[in-house]
Amino acid sequence: MGKVLQRVLGGLVGVLLLVVVVLLISWLWPLSTAQKRALAALEASRDLPGSNAYVTLATLGMEGSLAQRQALMEEHARQFEAWYADQYVPGFIRGDAEDKAGTPPPLPAESGPSPAADTVLCGSRDAAGCLDAVRSRPQAVAAALVPHATLLARMDELALHGHYRSPLTQMGATPWPGMRRLMVPLSAHALAHVQGDSARAMAGLCRDAGSGRMLMTQGENLLMTMTGSAMLAANAKMFAAVLAELPLDAPLPAGCGRAFAPLSADEAGVCNGMRGEFAMQRGFAALMDRKIEDSQRHMRLFYNSRKTLARQAEFLGESCLPETRQAIAEDRKLPVPSVPASAWWQPQCLTNAIGCILGDIARPAYQGYGHRQQDTAAQLRLLQAALWLRGQAVQGTPAPLAERLDNLPAGLRSAYRPITLSADGTALETPAYGKDGQMLRMPLPQALSSR
Repeated sequence: MGKVLQRVLGGLVGVLLLVVVVLLISWLWPLSTAQKRALAALEASRDLPGSNAYVTLATLGMEGSLAQRQALMEEHARQFEAWYADQYVPGFIRGDAEDKAGTPPPLPAESGPSPAADTVLCGSRDAAGCLDAVRSRPQAVAAALVPHATLLARMDELALHGHYRSPLTQMGATPWPGMRRLMVPLSAHALAHVQGDSARAMAGLCRDAGSGRMLMTQGENLLMTMTGSAMLAANAKMFAAVLAELPLDAPLPAGCGRAFAPLSADEAGVCNGMRGEFAMQRGFAALMDRKIEDSQRHMRLFYNSRKTLARQAEFLGESCLPETRQAIAEDRKLPVPSVPASAWWQPQCLTNAIGCILGDIARPAYQGYGHRQQDTAAQLRLLQAALWLRGQAVQGTPAPLAERLDNLPAGLRSAYRPITLSADGTALETPAYGKDGQMLRMPLPQALSSR
């Protein structure tokens, strides 16, 4: 009996030692090469050009001088940071942030109705058909634009800035400027063209495309990247629609070439937006560490902020790697991120179960953004191809349109999705990456498509 008990106790001690060794190995498990590369790419510093668009974007529809609006937004930032430090952080540590902290101070209210209430105004998704929609009811559109007069006048100010960065701590409850307001000018540009002022319409479209390009490439998070991308694509589609109804020799406003220039590999990626997402995750990890240290130290057995951030960086940082930039430069469709394997059996997750599970839950939410950005780049190539064909026609090039497409400049060609003429000969097309089976389309000048 004694020997049996000794054997049982010896077995239990052995199992316990094995568990301790396994957990120690898990705790000391090093970061992978891929994780180190991704972390370095996401944490790389960069210079921000020009002035900050935050105040302008947050007060697009607000009366007052820039100095007055600046003071208002500085006061709001002070209130938000006080709420965050005095209410949210203590509530997060206790585990009752939502119940005790309440809602953060909202951004100051802007004048004018919400764009969602103006059903006659165009949005980013119907930019291609906006001209026809405005032409069918110009008086209703003009009336709907009246309350947005301040916003429309403020777009010149937005175009002067070089980057966007919010002064507020980035978290889920951080208030964002109303991005839908950025699409209101589309209807104003369409109305100007319908009423005969095509030069003003094109100048406004090029200006706003430049602002979209700025937000897309110099914003601080994924929301800004994709908002700017949608803004750039929408203005490009309407610019092509306006140009299609004008004579081939109609002059283009200054600045259009820069606003609609083909995107570089860095501009056509989402690396900058993912850096912002990673910065938010890093802030959350810091809060988790503080929560564990202050009140829930037992969670150290299940959460490791360093490993959690490295695991998140592995998929967030893919867009920043040289091989991804090369694929974008060649217009190869970016691979869809694979579904992560179960976290439970992976050695590094044994002592970071919470971090691994949270990261794996978040990963699918980031799929598709890279393809949407590649499609914006393709839309600009379509527009540039239409402009090139227009220039060839003005110069009197006699070759048929389809034949001229074969001679597009190298920078407008793609071996993976070439530009083709639509079946009716009125537009240029190329396959979309973001929506399988669909085609991206850009109208040709009517005088050109009839040749």
